[in-house]
Amino acid sequence: MTGYEVYKMYLALKQHFTKESYDYHTYNGKVRASEQSFEQRRDRYFFKKLATKYDDSEILYYFVANFIVDPKGYIKSFSDGNYQTWKIHSESLGYKLRQDVSLLLNSYCSPYQDKFDKIFHIEDKQHPLVLKHYLAGDICLETLVIFEKCLGYVSKFDTKLTDPIWKDVRHRVKKYEPFLVGSCERYRQEILTEIRTKL
Repeated sequence: MTGYEVYKMYLALKQHFTKESYDYHTYNGKVRASEQSFEQRRDRYFFKKLATKYDDSEILYYFVANFIVDPKGYIKSFSDGNYQTWKIHSESLGYKLRQDVSLLLNSYCSPYQDKFDKIFHIEDKQHPLVLKHYLAGDICLETLVIFEKCLGYVSKFDTKLTDPIWKDVRHRVKKYEPFLVGSCERYRQEILTEIRTKL
C-alpha cells in the first residue's frame, strides 16, 4: 500500500467508527479523497511511514485497534502500543472471555448455569450487571462484542435503555463487531466451559 492508500483506509475507518450511517465493509472502504489533497496534509508522513512499516492486513487492524481506544480518530493518539495491546487481546480472546464470564458469575451464588442470563437483566431502566462491569473496567470490550455477535443482546437493551452512556457503548460494540474474528461455536464452548468449571 502507498501512503495515500493508507490515508484512504484511515478516512474510511474514521467514518465507520464515527458515523452511524457508514459501514466500512458495505462500502468496501471507499471514500472520496484526492492524492493532491493528501500531499498537502501535514500528517502525510505518518501514513507513508505506516505503509512501509506494516502489511495491508496489519494496517487495517492497526487502525481498528486505535479507533477502539479513540473513536474520534485523532492521529496524535494513535500508537503502536495500542496496536500491540490489541494483538495480545486478540491472541488470548478465549482465555479473556472465560475470565470475564467467571467474574460476572461471581456476582451470584451457585448453581451458575441458571445465572448466566441474569447478567443481561435490566430492571427499572438501570444498567445490567454486564454493562456495569464493563463501565467499571472489569471486563473488556471484546467480551461485550462476543456476547452481541453470538447471543444478540443489543436490540433487547435498546428497548429498555435510552441513556447516552448506553448509546456510546452500543455504538462501540456494533462498530467493532465486524472486525472481531472467531466462530460463535468456539466462543459458546468457552462460556460453557467456564460455567462448568464453577459447578
